[in-house]
Amino acid sequence: MVLVVKHVEMPETETTNNDFVDYDKVMLFGDSITEGAYDQNDGFAFAAALQHYYGRKLDVLGRGFSGYNTAHALKVFPRIIPPTTTSKIKILTIFFGANDACVPGQYQHVPLDEYKANLKKLAQHQALGDHRPHILLVIPPPVCEYKMQIHDMTRNRTTPSRFAAITKQYADAALEVSRELNIVPINLWGSFMEYAGWREGMPLSGSKSIPQNEKLGELLRDGLHFTPKGYQLMYRLVVEAIERNYPELRSDAMDRVFPPWETAPK
Repeated sequence: MVLVVKHVEMPETETTNNDFVDYDKVMLFGDSITEGAYDQNDGFAFAAALQHYYGRKLDVLGRGFSGYNTAHALKVFPRIIPPTTTSKIKILTIFFGANDACVPGQYQHVPLDEYKANLKKLAQHQALGDHRPHILLVIPPPVCEYKMQIHDMTRNRTTPSRFAAITKQYADAALEVSRELNIVPINLWGSFMEYAGWREGMPLSGSKSIPQNEKLGELLRDGLHFTPKGYQLMYRLVVEAIERNYPELRSDAMDRVFPPWETAPK
């Protein structure tokens, strides 16, 4: 079945031509990794690519908040969800955990059980109301402790802010939430580690207990935030998940909101 999204019939009357027509949305909700997803200074940008994928069909809204954890997210969430009067959120990505997984004692740290509970509250939040979006839960990626050490030093931190092993616990917890709520996961942790050549049972790539993994470093520019190659991998995973799980929201299965120039009124 092909879902026709907001195909607008436009009779050639002045009143109708001037009526506002909104686009349904893809909302990207997360921390600094989401906030940086539009940045094209170094090359490929995930959010820009996703907007190109949905050009003239859906609007991609970036709601990334640098430094935020899931506790912050719960406070701001009701204030960023638009009303359903003119459009709806078709897809919502929830991408938190990189900051929650800071070591205990850091201001951004959120205990593991609370992190899981917060993810569930976000995914089931009443603010979503009639939007009823398809939710993609983005699993937090691994970190590279070698690069993180340099990153922490630039911020005058004398002790590490994150450890690879702790980050894995938060990635595992997010996967548990996706299974419990039957939400489609975007398993960045697993995909990044697979790219780095890691397999279950091996010493943990990204940890300073073993030599630095150069392949993982190709995805993480400072040990935490993504390189263009990291965002490319994320883009591929997100688009594959949409096309596999929600075929009606494939770009090539949707009509443009406004008709092509050959048939557009003038």
